[in-house]
Amino acid sequence: MKNVKVLEALNDGPKTIEKIAEKTGIKPMEVRRYLLRFLEQGKVESYQKEGKLFWKIREKSEEEEEFKYV
Repeated sequence: MKNVKVLEALNDGPKTIEKIAEKTGIKPMEVRRYLLRFLEQGKVESYQKEGKLFWKIREKSEEEEEFKYV
């Protein structure tokens, strides 16, 4: 499944859409669509560095971990 490949590509650190596409073999526009969906779900986050947009897996806060069992 392509969406799993996109998340797996981020396991070893932040990447640009182009790097994720290169690593997964998925077209950049499709990678972007998955990332935006994951962003809405709270699974990933992005930040800008040196004029490029990087994506990474979102780290959960202690509060989120505490309430996931409620």
